[in-house]
Amino acid sequence: MRHLKHSRTGFVLAALISLLATPGLGGQPPSPPEGWTDGFVIANGIRIHYWRTGGDKPVLIMLHGSSDNGLCWTNLAKELTNDYDIIMPDARGHGLSDPPSKSDTADAQAEDIAGLIGELKLNKPIVMGHSMGSSSAAWFAAKHPDIPRAVILEDPRLVPRTTSVTNNANNNTNAAAVAAAAAQEKRRQHILARNNMSYDQIVAEQLKRNSGWGRSEIEIWAESKRQHHPNTAYRSRSGRPPMSDLFARITAPTLILKADDQGELRQKNIEVTRILKQGRIVHIEGARHNVRRDEKQRLLRSLKAFLGEL
Repeated sequence: MRHLKHSRTGFVLAALISLLATPGLGGQPPSPPEGWTDGFVIANGIRIHYWRTGGDKPVLIMLHGSSDNGLCWTNLAKELTNDYDIIMPDARGHGLSDPPSKSDTADAQAEDIAGLIGELKLNKPIVMGHSMGSSSAAWFAAKHPDIPRAVILEDPRLVPRTTSVTNNANNNTNAAAVAAAAAQEKRRQHILARNNMSYDQIVAEQLKRNSGWGRSEIEIWAESKRQHHPNTAYRSRSGRPPMSDLFARITAPTLILKADDQGELRQKNIEVTRILKQGRIVHIEGARHNVRRDEKQRLLRSLKAFLGEL
């Protein structure tokens, strides 16, 4: 009986050690894949942090969406590292990069990309972005059309928002300023509240909301929420050109990987894409805004086909 008791104790201890060593449990995010490196550059007036997979291969820059960080590309990047040296920067106010300020220009993130490329001395990189990152990628490619080899946009907003609230606010400058300040402060407090959640709390909450992403994706994603700086609430959307204006100035081959929009919105997406000189749009079946997280394999098929043509 004594031997059996010790055996059970040893089994429980081994199980506990194994559980704590599992990536994403015990309050710790999973480590980046072996061989990936990170670094910093000073560009466009701030310190920018980035991750890099390395190798003497064509460069693919991946720009994450709002509240994410560079490592949020991990699961997609691992599918492409055999053929590309992938660079995943943290946008200002995200990950380990410097926070933004109220004085930032509307095109600050687009110029951050140009500065990063210059500091790392990259030649004709492919630039890919998701959501906020897709907006930055498109603006960068429009301002610097000779730099990118190609542009890939994951669910960019192609049709501008038009709401009665916005139109009414624009009729009263003071009311618009008050409403904008209130919205910014509410956003800052929301970000700060999530900063103060534990890693495990964020994982558990997101597993309830988006279990279809898979635990691995959520474990990587969760740490970015704790790093997200509240001052990103100050990021200005005024002065940002609509995608139709940017697309008229982009000359590089461009792929748009869009959520599965339907009806009139789908047709408007297609119409805007026609402005591109070398562009195509693929509405990914079953995907919502986080296209690669919702339908990774379908996105990969379209992405690899496009990359294979470059």
